[in-house]
Amino acid sequence: MLNACDRLVDGITAVVKTVMSALTCGIFFITIFAVFTRYILNFVPSWSEEVPRYLLVWITYLGAALAVKHKEHISLDVFFNLLPARARQIGALILNGLIAVVGLVMLVYGIALVQQFGDDLMESIPVRNFWLYIAMPISGGLILMYVIQQSWKQVRRLGAPPESSSDMVPI
Repeated sequence: MLNACDRLVDGITAVVKTVMSALTCGIFFITIFAVFTRYILNFVPSWSEEVPRYLLVWITYLGAALAVKHKEHISLDVFFNLLPARARQIGALILNGLIAVVGLVMLVYGIALVQQFGDDLMESIPVRNFWLYIAMPISGGLILMYVIQQSWKQVRRLGAPPESSSDMVPI
């Protein structure tokens, strides 16, 4: 069952990476289009600044979740490498708990934000703010999912010695 959960999380991660790549391409092409229309056609579409900004918000939130998945957030590597193996394992669990709190806050308050302001329209395009604000709870949910997966693996290895010091470096 654990392998099935890992495969599901890996599938979700692949989708997130694909979405982030598509959003990055969107920013690139919209920016090229805006430069072309500005300097060649002497016209700037009103949405050409707002849409890339919103796409960047999505990339940032999804990237924060992927940073948790790949353990790329700021960490205290030097401090943790000085600790004994058991203390590193427990410290990693504590830090995962703190990151889970951040993910939970993003999820809960993101849902409240969507419910309260999601029906408002964006500035220059006739699209609801729901599509911008939903990035926060989605990222919070992804962060929670990744932390739960990592914590479960760490709890299972708690009694065993770590394979290497880099495996126990917390997020």
